[in-house]
Amino acid sequence: MTITANAPARRGAHAATPRPTHLRARFASDASDAFFADVRRRVALHLRQTGHGRYDDGRIALKGAVYGTITLGAYLVALWGGLPPWGSFAAGLVFGLGCLMLGLNVGHDGAHNCLTRHRWLNLTLQTVIFTLIGADAYLWRLRHVKSHHVFPNVNDCDIDIDDYWWIRLSPNQPHLPHHRFQHLYAPLIFWLTNIHTTFYQDAVYLFKRDLANMRDIRHPWYAYPLFIASKVGYFAIWLGIPMAVLPYPWWWIALAWPAISFVMSVAFIALLIGTHFAEETVFPVVDESGVIPLGWAWHALATSLDWNPESRLANAIAGGANAHAAHHLFPNVAHVHYPEITRIIREEAARHSMPYNVTSFAGMLRSHYRFLRRLGQGSTAG
Repeated sequence: MTITANAPARRGAHAATPRPTHLRARFASDASDAFFADVRRRVALHLRQTGHGRYDDGRIALKGAVYGTITLGAYLVALWGGLPPWGSFAAGLVFGLGCLMLGLNVGHDGAHNCLTRHRWLNLTLQTVIFTLIGADAYLWRLRHVKSHHVFPNVNDCDIDIDDYWWIRLSPNQPHLPHHRFQHLYAPLIFWLTNIHTTFYQDAVYLFKRDLANMRDIRHPWYAYPLFIASKVGYFAIWLGIPMAVLPYPWWWIALAWPAISFVMSVAFIALLIGTHFAEETVFPVVDESGVIPLGWAWHALATSLDWNPESRLANAIAGGANAHAAHHLFPNVAHVHYPEITRIIREEAARHSMPYNVTSFAGMLRSHYRFLRRLGQGSTAG
């Protein structure tokens, strides 16, 4: 279901980019000023009533304890449970999915500094958890917080749609002959997401000076030893320790690891891929003067697709990724508050005639598949 809106009219002063962009992109003015003011007022009142403000109210800590116990337990069982090969593989698979759940439900909020009031604790938790899944925590924050969240779905500004020659994820990108088959081969490529991040993407981000909207990037000194430490830690956990402990040939472990990584990638992509890349979402173009023809709040809603956003179960699994409009309007609020925030957004969007895209989990996946196929056929509608 899509709640549609009238033509834009407001300024998005809330989304100023933290780094200069070569396009000097900025949001236009539209009618979303009153909408966001009302939403923000109601959300602020709700958060005050919870007594915890924008931070975790204990539910993320509980999820972290549960997922953490399952993850650690599965790892110990895989290594020292005396299981046959298939049993160790099954335990390793539970370990991998547990790492993913920790990343979605704890690490992501840590990256947005909304687990606790202590920034050092937020970043420490994110760093430890992201090491388990092979991603450099600092570089992930750089791309996610300072690029994607600033200009979602905007070419040359959103790193999540730039530099993907093999898949066309925006109607504003060139159409190449092989794209006509992308709805068939894209799922196979998505399976490699985890390995691509571990081996290639992080290294590119570390040494490139220009990425999407970010120009003349200068990393802090600790980014380089942190990169090395995170990769060493990841391979020690996934390959080094198992090869030293398990009574299996090294090649068995070397094959089991990417198999588990593939499953983790499939689960990750399934939960997130249609939240921006779907038939319901828009892909605005920056004009010659550097203006995006939507206000910031309007843009956040129009470029996002929610799936089962008020479901407690979906929130517990997806870490708030299912309530993407709430996440983009309030990225520094812990995701356990998103079901209530989504209700506020839905009500105010209807009252102010703002766009709000929402569907089911299955509907999101179907929409993404149709989106891939339409763009593969050369569509330029966005």
